[in-house]
Amino acid sequence: MPKLLIDVGSEDDAINPFLYKPTEVTPYACLSYCGGPDTEDVLRTTAKNLEAHYESIPWSKIPLGIKDAILVCRGLKIRSLWVDSLCIIHDDSVDWRGDVAEINRIYLYSRLSIAALEPATCKSRFLGPQKFAHPAWQSRFTAETTLNPKEPPLEVFVRPYSGINNERKEDLSRSSLDKRGWSLQESLLPARRLCFNGNEMIWQCLCRTICECGHILWKPQSSEFGCLGTHLKLKRLKADVVLSRPQPAWHTWHKYDRYDYRRSCPGYPQNPYKRWRDIVVEYTKRDLIPRKDKLNAVSGLAMLAREGLPDDPQSQEDEHPEEYLAGLWRREFRYDLAWMVKSPIADQGIAEISGIPSWSWASVNAPVTYKFDDPIQTWKHTPYLIECVKVESVTCLREVANEETSNVVSGEAILTGLVSRVKLAVMLDEGGMAKAYVRSANLHSYKVKLDRPRSLTIFSEDRQSACWMNGTCQHEDDCCKWTMEEHDEKLICLVLFTWTAPVNKNDHNGNPRPNMGPETWFLVLKPSTSVDGAFERIGIGHHAYWLAEKCELFADEELATVKVV
Repeated sequence: MPKLLIDVGSEDDAINPFLYKPTEVTPYACLSYCGGPDTEDVLRTTAKNLEAHYESIPWSKIPLGIKDAILVCRGLKIRSLWVDSLCIIHDDSVDWRGDVAEINRIYLYSRLSIAALEPATCKSRFLGPQKFAHPAWQSRFTAETTLNPKEPPLEVFVRPYSGINNERKEDLSRSSLDKRGWSLQESLLPARRLCFNGNEMIWQCLCRTICECGHILWKPQSSEFGCLGTHLKLKRLKADVVLSRPQPAWHTWHKYDRYDYRRSCPGYPQNPYKRWRDIVVEYTKRDLIPRKDKLNAVSGLAMLAREGLPDDPQSQEDEHPEEYLAGLWRREFRYDLAWMVKSPIADQGIAEISGIPSWSWASVNAPVTYKFDDPIQTWKHTPYLIECVKVESVTCLREVANEETSNVVSGEAILTGLVSRVKLAVMLDEGGMAKAYVRSANLHSYKVKLDRPRSLTIFSEDRQSACWMNGTCQHEDDCCKWTMEEHDEKLICLVLFTWTAPVNKNDHNGNPRPNMGPETWFLVLKPSTSVDGAFERIGIGHHAYWLAEKCELFADEELATVKVV
């Protein structure tokens, strides 16, 4: 139970709400909302006004958005409400830190979460006339034709289309609340949500989403509340998920098996870990202030995800148990390392987040994605994995020692694998986009994705620009040749793993067809500026070729053990 709750009273009460300390388990609601850009004058509970708030919280001083949440609770006959601004003592650093650490459990065990998707400030109301509740938006008619002549005519209703067909439109269509980093776990942890977005009131639970016009939505919400939230809670539910079919029917209905890999083989990444990576992708699209809370704001989801991870049948009891490591998981550490930053733009403010190891996605302030598992999903023939790196050890120093999912102040990974010394070039492609390449001493170059923008080093008029982009030196005088003495930045690449798939078929001439792949993934590392002898991640690369051409970046290289911080 939360330490403090607001007694909202009832619809018949004329008294002001007040704070109290619950002494027994009681149902309560939580409010998930946007504070807004100007919160200096927003009422908060402090040590100075705490005793007064036990007596009464003046109605005239409560922001309009929080007043609406109190009215919702009264209407639902939920007597208690938790709101961060009023139920945390904000000028007591010890109390504040303890309450923030418990926020994930507060939302998880709530009876209901009230989500004010809009407006973007608590100083404005979210209740009031909802656009789609108007009868004009609930008109229905019967179609004269059907998709199947054997079926009865479809009942049709009309409303604005909110379909999303690319990520740019998705970002623009996000509600103000869904742009906040903290709100992701606020949306996925509760078992039920009542959402207000100015257009309609929306009910979400683990099995269905119902909008105010009276129809089950066919379109999933941006936070994937029902699907991803339910899968996170499967172990707690102790039951299979039974889904309601949406009405009206829609041929692109979101299937719940999209979170499952099409194939499963020894060594493959497993579905529960994929769902965690889906959370990371969604989470890193959001804004977070302050940035130092990058791991704190998702710790509740990590705690819940940990419960659903499979036991390792090959491990003895208490030997190498699963462990959360700055946003990554020990058992799939090599896969979790393969995150990549989406194409950076100047206004993303990509910057290093102090204390978090460079191998963690949480070390950058940018959206990330995962592409390493595409062969499992898309290849015609079943790929198999060639493990190329050995994870010797991974350790993290946590802010709260006994909280596995807390923020970290440092971390290191000891990895053994093939290492290639490389040089790095950054140039503009024909479309004016910055592209990065690495090149080994054997003059083979490969495109990589950098974690943070770098200045251009090669320009279109430079003689070597075509050599970098085409993979090998294009001139007879070997203008690209370099020696270890010229290895000024001391950059290296460390191979992670390779996918390949045997075809086992002949072409029309009777000759064996080449295997699919190989697709090789590797990290780009630079010497650490803070730890002697260690390296820091600066990017990731992968070589995918369909004619069985291996990645020459690591040809004739030897195994080495490196520390990455």
